[in-house]
Amino acid sequence: MTKSHGPSLQRQLKFIVECNICLGKGERLGLFHYLECEHCLGSGWVCGHTLQTLPLSDVVPVLNARLKDALAEIAKARHVIGGAHEQYEQNNRRGAGGSNFTGD
Repeated sequence: MTKSHGPSLQRQLKFIVECNICLGKGERLGLFHYLECEHCLGSGWVCGHTLQTLPLSDVVPVLNARLKDALAEIAKARHVIGGAHEQYEQNNRRGAGGSNFTGD
């Protein structure tokens, strides 16, 4: 158990889900044109526990964290993908005089 005094220095992220009125689009079809969703205030996201509207100051950090996680996962997947080009670029010392043999 960690002892601490005062408030937490890190902001706790809220649990958010897509708005069930506009289906996460932030707008709904009016009579002649699209209107901003009144339930989620046009953000497309609501509180996951109460399904009430959240201010944008609570929604933006959650979406930012999700975006960073997704970008990190994409970068990790790109780094793992290797192939013949890695073997082609390293020296295998099989060529004439111990030089690199590429097989071309």
